[in-house]
Amino acid sequence: MKAAVYWNLHKDIFSIQSRETSDYGKVVAHKDSVVVAQPRFVVRQAGREKVLRDKSKNVHAFVVGKIEYDMFFNLGKGRLITYNPYKYKSFVFADTKEPITKGVLVQLRTHENKPVMELYQ
Repeated sequence: MKAAVYWNLHKDIFSIQSRETSDYGKVVAHKDSVVVAQPRFVVRQAGREKVLRDKSKNVHAFVVGKIEYDMFFNLGKGRLITYNPYKYKSFVFADTKEPITKGVLVQLRTHENKPVMELYQ
């Protein structure tokens, strides 16, 4: 299933929004972990600018791709990715702060009620 995944600030869990024609835009699930193949890391700049202007968060950053699994797998050590609208214009690698726009496989999971994103190339 093609989907957009984002961190839901109100539920402390990932929301999965359909990108299929039949139910495009509908939130179809909430999961504490999900694996996405061929991910694209998308930040809507208008939404980010609204966050900066109003100091109130909104849904404007997504991992878009094909949902492979909706549970945690021990895939080994991936490269950590982060996004903070106050610091970055895009998703970045946590260690180098280098922007990232796409990848091969990403696992999104929760750890102590916080989102963790690991990219596998």
